[in-house]
Amino acid sequence: MNAASGSDRSGRPYDPHHSGRAKSFLPRTILYACLLGAVAVAAFGVFSVGKERAAARASQDRLVAYHGLTPTTQKRLAPEFTDQDGGRLADPPSDPKLLLDPETLILAHYTDADADTQLVDWEAFQAHLAKATGKKIVGQEYLNSADDVAAIKAGEIHIVALHAADAPYVVNNVGFVPFAVLGTEDGAHGNHLVIAVSAKSQIKTLDDVRGHSLTCTVPESITGYRAAIVVLAEKTGMRPDVDYFISFSHGQKRSVFGLANGEYEVAALSDDKLQSKLKKGSVEAADVRVIYESEVIPRLTIGYVYNLNPELAAVVKGAALDFANDGGAEDESTGRPMRFTTSDYQKDFEFVRQIDDSFDPRFYKRPKTVPPPAPAVVPEALDAQPAAK
Repeated sequence: MNAASGSDRSGRPYDPHHSGRAKSFLPRTILYACLLGAVAVAAFGVFSVGKERAAARASQDRLVAYHGLTPTTQKRLAPEFTDQDGGRLADPPSDPKLLLDPETLILAHYTDADADTQLVDWEAFQAHLAKATGKKIVGQEYLNSADDVAAIKAGEIHIVALHAADAPYVVNNVGFVPFAVLGTEDGAHGNHLVIAVSAKSQIKTLDDVRGHSLTCTVPESITGYRAAIVVLAEKTGMRPDVDYFISFSHGQKRSVFGLANGEYEVAALSDDKLQSKLKKGSVEAADVRVIYESEVIPRLTIGYVYNLNPELAAVVKGAALDFANDGGAEDESTGRPMRFTTSDYQKDFEFVRQIDDSFDPRFYKRPKTVPPPAPAVVPEALDAQPAAK
């Protein structure tokens, strides 16, 4: 640098601050690089956490879907149907050519294989329908299978009696029109979902089920499974295998006794099964505590296909409501046979539709569960013998 001229060797004017800036440039560069690195690491961390949360949520959604619980959506009639009066049921076709008026009416009905006496005397009912309609009536069992549903849609089944909890799907997708439920003048014959706990349990409300194992009966059960997980989702926001766990007892009887013995802490039951054990003295009332009870779920509803000739449909309805059902199962409280009574699908099936809106058993095909082995019974004579060496 030439001090006299005030310039450095390159000929540039001398700047007394230049040297200081040059000395501070490197630390600032390092600081900025560190800050950028820290921001990049933080951003990557946020991205990773978000990715992990999304993966965890997807995994949870798969678990929930496996149990059949779906986002609640108000299900409606398929687009091919109309509903002029807003009753949620399909109107008959306006084109007379699309109406059914067969010489033989096919009646498909629910059958309880375990019952000594069926809810309805189906043979007598068929004879009653034949007399009222002047047509041949052929009865067959209704299993609510894909084939049964397809047969209704194809016009191969004309009158259907099925469990009310299965009705909404058939109503919305194939035009089933339920008009009555089995019951008495006091109301529909059915059962209530109860969620009960062992008397020793600290669980007092539905919210307290969080983190515990809910014992259900079988995946096909309504009160023992479907209704319970829907109620927990609706009332508490809890989801199976995410907020609480699901186990299966494979029977109402196992669930009731397991609860009373303290083997299960909380269980989904049918109120009639629980009350039956209490009345018989098989279970003490002090051993079980109910923390939730639903409204009634009608056990049996009857109806016809939407495209049945309206005049014929009216005769079928009248005959069902007039049927005495003397050979059918008796109502426990009155001792008289139950009869078909008029129902309002909009009002009387509200809880059933709520279950259907939030649950789809067809969502995933679950593997068949195997019931736990019954406890081994050792004969006293063998038990008294010394163990073999």
